[in-house]
Amino acid sequence: MRQTRRMIKVIAFDVNETLLDLAALRPAYAALMGTPDSMGEWFARMLHGSLVANHTGHYRSFEMLGVEALLVVAQKRGVELPADDAADFVGGMRTIPPHPDVIPTLTELASRGWRMVALTNGSQLAAEAQITNSGLSSLLEAVLSVESVGRFKPAPEIYLWAAARLGIEIDEMLLVAAHDWDILGAQSVGGQAAFIARPGAIWGVPTNPPEIIGHDLSCLLDLPAPGA
Repeated sequence: MRQTRRMIKVIAFDVNETLLDLAALRPAYAALMGTPDSMGEWFARMLHGSLVANHTGHYRSFEMLGVEALLVVAQKRGVELPADDAADFVGGMRTIPPHPDVIPTLTELASRGWRMVALTNGSQLAAEAQITNSGLSSLLEAVLSVESVGRFKPAPEIYLWAAARLGIEIDEMLLVAAHDWDILGAQSVGGQAAFIARPGAIWGVPTNPPEIIGHDLSCLLDLPAPGA
């Protein structure tokens, strides 16, 4: 791993898919839709909704976008899905587990003195529930939700706001994500980044990936100790 440009002071983790495993929702999704095959389309449409909300100025919670997306996917497939059932399914995101590497890696990073936070598109209450239920609360300094800004990642102001909230310069924050668009958002304002190539996560944009890249969070253990 090559040396990063400036000393990193805080590691900011994306939550859904990066820390927590959305695959745990597949049985519940299949129970609603008859098959889990369209779950990727559901999450992609949820992200699509966040981008449209950014551009049109119609912010609403990520969870609401998830319900809207699920109802659209169900309609496309001729599945009759009550809105309450869709909301219950999206609420299940609050209890999905972490990937197997997450707790061991964050525990080791914490023992080395790293400041770590979550930075997520989820609403504050939902994100806090996710972090608590996944056993990560004691390892993270804060849960930062885009709800405080009223826009979704990868809007540049999200990363600038997070750095200011943490009392650091943007290039002292390392954004860790399994999404190329999230990383590009952080880099667009000078943030550093690490790409985690979770199963199905591919670097799909016509720019080079960041210097730090790995299949799980263990790649972060190569970082020099904070302050070194």
